[in-house]
Amino acid sequence: MRFNIMFAKPPPPSTAECLPSTSSSSWISSFIGIATSQPQNNEPMGLSLTISVSSLIQSLIFVLMVGACLGIWINRRFISAQDVHLLGADENKERLETTAADASTDGAYSQSNNNCKDAVNNDDEDGPTMVLRGSLDLLASKWGVDRGTNGENNNDNDDDAVVRYLSPEQMTNLLFAKPTNDNVAETLCLDEVLSSSTLNNNEGPSPELLEVLLTALQHSPKSSATDITSLISSEEGSESSDHDDVVATTATDKSIIAAPSTSSFTSTTANSNTSSSPQQQPHISPQQFTNLLSLIQKYSVNTSHPYFFNQLFGSLDPIALAAEIVALSVNTSVYTYETAPVFTLVEREVMGQIGKLVFGSTNDKDNTNGEEEETEFVGEGLMIPGGSLANLTAMHAARHRWKVVNGYTKQQQQQKQHNEYRQWLDNINETSEVEEKKLDDTTLNKHINAILSPPSRKKQQQQHLYITNNSADEPQYDLVAFVSSEAHYSFAKSARVLGLREDDLIVIPTNADGSMNVEALAKSFDELECELEQIVREEDGAVVRSNADVKRRRRRRVPFFVACTAGSTVRGSFDDIAKIVEVCRGYESRQPSFKQHYERSIWVHVDGAWGGSAIFSSRNEIRSITHMDEIRHADSFTFNPHKMLGAPQQTTAFIVRHRNGLREANAAGAKYLFDPRKNGAEYDLGDLSYTCGRRTDAVKLWAMWKYYGRSGLGSRVDQKVDELECFVKEVRKRRNTFALACRPWPFNVNFFYFPPRIREVLEQRGILRPVVEDVDDMSGGDDENSFIQIPDDIAKDLAEVSVALKLRLHEAGEMIIPYQPLSNQQADCFRLVVAGKKDLKESDICHILDTMEKYGADL
Repeated sequence: MRFNIMFAKPPPPSTAECLPSTSSSSWISSFIGIATSQPQNNEPMGLSLTISVSSLIQSLIFVLMVGACLGIWINRRFISAQDVHLLGADENKERLETTAADASTDGAYSQSNNNCKDAVNNDDEDGPTMVLRGSLDLLASKWGVDRGTNGENNNDNDDDAVVRYLSPEQMTNLLFAKPTNDNVAETLCLDEVLSSSTLNNNEGPSPELLEVLLTALQHSPKSSATDITSLISSEEGSESSDHDDVVATTATDKSIIAAPSTSSFTSTTANSNTSSSPQQQPHISPQQFTNLLSLIQKYSVNTSHPYFFNQLFGSLDPIALAAEIVALSVNTSVYTYETAPVFTLVEREVMGQIGKLVFGSTNDKDNTNGEEEETEFVGEGLMIPGGSLANLTAMHAARHRWKVVNGYTKQQQQQKQHNEYRQWLDNINETSEVEEKKLDDTTLNKHINAILSPPSRKKQQQQHLYITNNSADEPQYDLVAFVSSEAHYSFAKSARVLGLREDDLIVIPTNADGSMNVEALAKSFDELECELEQIVREEDGAVVRSNADVKRRRRRRVPFFVACTAGSTVRGSFDDIAKIVEVCRGYESRQPSFKQHYERSIWVHVDGAWGGSAIFSSRNEIRSITHMDEIRHADSFTFNPHKMLGAPQQTTAFIVRHRNGLREANAAGAKYLFDPRKNGAEYDLGDLSYTCGRRTDAVKLWAMWKYYGRSGLGSRVDQKVDELECFVKEVRKRRNTFALACRPWPFNVNFFYFPPRIREVLEQRGILRPVVEDVDDMSGGDDENSFIQIPDDIAKDLAEVSVALKLRLHEAGEMIIPYQPLSNQQADCFRLVVAGKKDLKESDICHILDTMEKYGADL
């Protein structure tokens, strides 16, 4: 016997080969190339039999190979559109469009519910697994259906709306109705209701409850049997109990409740060991619970909708979401390496890359000796839960640094107290008082304690910001922070948390374009210095005339913190970081004309929660407007990838350029957690933060950075600038209906809508000016021809129009866009931002303005 198996693709069969053959194995030979030799007449019969078995084996192998290939083809052919979207695979785009076109016309939720039914009908899975699988189907449905966007929104289908608007009362009545046996699987209310099966079984109180009641009776002879029996009735959901082991009498019969028999209790315990306890039994089926989850998703705001502009976040990036899902499945906390080894290294990698991108080599800030610079970033960084807490962390680190420089930390105090003690002993030894008075141990200890003992509670309360100094001769200081009028409100909250007085957070006015007025900042520094100089001179001259002067003398206010804004919430304005740093460093190096007892130290923080993602841009004009190249002069920086880049909430990076800047400010050294003897303890991140448990947020930013690269993230930022510039041009074209409220910045556009009646008044007064074609739309600044100043007598009426139009768009589900106050306008205006992984096409721009005209024409 002789045969060959050829795995290469055979040539096309001839016409003769396609005809039916009398041989049962000829069709196999034509496909897999098995050549057999016919037996000769002189060969034994056994040889012919062997040939038939061999052919059968080869045929079986072929069938298995074809079946495997067919299974792979079917799996890939019918892969769901949701899976393709979640993978973010561009090469599957055509397949995605085909699959989405075949989707059910009932919308994403009906499709996801069908998937849920398939999942929960799998008998091989337990309930929680079925629910989890159903929830993943709901997640995938967010990407699985074309919702008719890009200016083609269809109001007939609620799935295309930004939100199914319901008032709080309507939402409560619909989703939080009191549960009954009929609607327990349709309400989100957590009140429990006993099922009909429980009522019919009437099994009576549990043995555990009876034990508690009997113990109470033994220790409380005066207890009323009526009260006890009422508890039992409440527990079993009926007025009386048929339990055989419970005997209850009236109060006149002294109300004895018999304990259950031993056999009954043993039987009950045995049953509880073999089956789930009542507390672990689900109240509803997995399919019903998955339907409840779909209700939560259905009636929530679709923040990934192309016309959701309400906040500084939006469409989710699927790559970051995939990383978030994996991180959730691990369910760990990034405080020690031994608990989260991979996530610890991922966070250190991300922070190192941000440090090099923002600060470069941090050694060049302090290198004045011409030494070789370090190529690695030597500062520290962490993922923080939100920009507000990042700003608080910056102020906290700034205060700690000021205390270190001025010797107010615990280590510095201990060293200072030790030096004072040694100096006191030296002075005593140099005098003859030691021989004359012969100080005993009691007197000596009294002097030592006077130096080393902590201040009293009353004195601690008087010493602001917990700055303790045991020397009554040295003055105490109040630390003062500076922010602009466009800065985020979280700085005011942070000041309260840190214990600053209300007047120790100084608000610096802004220029007309919303950037901090640097000259006003320098003037505030000078005013504080003059105030301090006057106090010092009055004390030196013993000019104290009243108790008010004494109190004022104790308040020596000194700067310690300045916050720069990189992308304000409303205007989107950017402060001139380089000029602000120059003013701060100049104040630090300036020698005062009076004697001062402290070292000047001002921490400059850049709050880039919104606009800080511009660090990824490579376009010079964008980096120049946003001052991204000037962050390297600051002390700390924060930005939120969950805003402009589309990472899941919350993803906030905070970084300082100082070595050990966070560890020294926050480390508590909890020995049960941070132990240098543990594996990888030198990589632990938990002591850099004042929180204990820490989310795995870094993996979301890492995923986008790794998948798209820095250039890809930069292109996303640049695209938003270009899209908003197109929006500004369209607003200028429709000058009779829309107008800019202020000079636009790269990532924010503020504009007015004028209904016909207000438009007529503005035209009569000549306020609506012709379009200025040569204005640079996104360059910042405050060109008087770039926007319209609304008269005060019209501002109130126009503000009411903005509010009414916003509510109409919201309730219709067409669009959620905010109205905002502006410092240079009396009327509220609309703000447009492009947040998240969102594209703003020309059709979207026209749809936004056309829709606003449609719903606001009669206002």
